[in-house]
Amino acid sequence: MKPRRQKNRFNFVTRRIRFSIITIVSLAILSVVVFAQNQTLRHSSFTTGYLLLGSVVFLAAFNLRKKLPFLPVFGSATFWMQLHIYVGLATFAMFGLHIAWRFPNGMFESFLAMLYLAVAISGVYGLYVTRVYPSRLNNLNEEVIFERIPLFRQQIALQARSLVLQASESSGVLASLYTNRLAAFFEQPRKLSYLIRPTGQVRRQLTQEIEDLDRYLKEEQRCLSRQLIAMVNQRDDLDYHYALQGRLKVWMFAHIGLTYSLLAVALLHMVMAQAFSGGLS
Repeated sequence: MKPRRQKNRFNFVTRRIRFSIITIVSLAILSVVVFAQNQTLRHSSFTTGYLLLGSVVFLAAFNLRKKLPFLPVFGSATFWMQLHIYVGLATFAMFGLHIAWRFPNGMFESFLAMLYLAVAISGVYGLYVTRVYPSRLNNLNEEVIFERIPLFRQQIALQARSLVLQASESSGVLASLYTNRLAAFFEQPRKLSYLIRPTGQVRRQLTQEIEDLDRYLKEEQRCLSRQLIAMVNQRDDLDYHYALQGRLKVWMFAHIGLTYSLLAVALLHMVMAQAFSGGLS
């Protein structure tokens, strides 16, 4: 009997292969249909357009489904997530077939194409971050709810200040370091550069500076400095959580907003295309 982790891995790979084959076969059939319609001078753009619009509606409905878990649905959440991913990836080919692999010339069509590309690229980026960031956050000491991070930051800042005041009763070495270096770290938000590219450089620098003071401290003060190092690590972990979870939230907000915008503009495009082709007469 296979271990549980190995069995889950096998099921994941099998599911990925199955979805990939279905996607490739479906796109191959669509390509044949489009080619046949073009050969008979029929409007293949309507076929690909309606299919692409239906796919966008399905992709947009995925977010609605997550917000309404009481709705009946077949299959697990993992199944629908995989379906969302592969349908989203398939829209690249649908879009290419729809525009005959040429970028549109008209202003409205160009805007619609740019809007689609923004949604598609943000979707690919989201696929990356939702796979990579959770594993990075799991490597930290504990999980943190994003909305509670400011409160935890404030608590650590108060604890650090209290600890330094306690140490200053017998020596002003830690108090001087806190005033010159640590106060800004504990009491101020991180710079934008850190949120864009979070690293442990500041954490390592501050930890080294605290450790370098050991020769000036008594044994009991060294115990306090070790507690201060632990607080630096806690604060840096919180900042790392904030940076990565913040990216996920910003991406989700942008991706969903762009998707609904694409859906609205695509519906208008459908009405206009039908009107100019005589379908609404």
